[in-house]
Amino acid sequence: MTDPKPAAPDFPPPPPPLAGIAVAAVVLAAIIGWVALAGTFLSESALFSGFMVLWYWAKMERLSMRRLPATVLGALVGIGIAWAMFLLASSYGGPGIIAGLAVLGFAIYLDVIQILPLFFNASTMLYSIVAAAPLIQLKIDWIELCLATLGGGIFYGVFVGAVMGLAARFSAKTA
Repeated sequence: MTDPKPAAPDFPPPPPPLAGIAVAAVVLAAIIGWVALAGTFLSESALFSGFMVLWYWAKMERLSMRRLPATVLGALVGIGIAWAMFLLASSYGGPGIIAGLAVLGFAIYLDVIQILPLFFNASTMLYSIVAAAPLIQLKIDWIELCLATLGGGIFYGVFVGAVMGLAARFSAKTA
């Protein structure tokens, strides 16, 4: 017999209020830093992709440095899937839509069976859904979207690594 109530995920408890303010301030500093840096060479319409990397990596992968490559590579594959769907549909009409859905279906299959999890994972699915939105497809520069995704992954990886390193040094000095 199966347990009707699934086990709760193993999430750490939320931080106390004062620590929560510090975490929120660090996240806000990271966001401001990304806008200041990436805003100098990317259009405003592509910056969201870097924010999505941070959100996904923080909430779903718990800022695991080991999971950052899969987050970014999966996102880039998801963008590629959305681009292929857009290109096939706009170039070939109905048959192109069917071919694009076949590409998406194959990616879903690879995610489900977890055959290439570095490239086909939940990040892939998130990005393929968001980048397939008509308002994004019609207004985005696909190369810039990829650069924002890769740049966001690198930026936030370095930022989080630096903050974690500082926190470890600070806690070692106070211990």
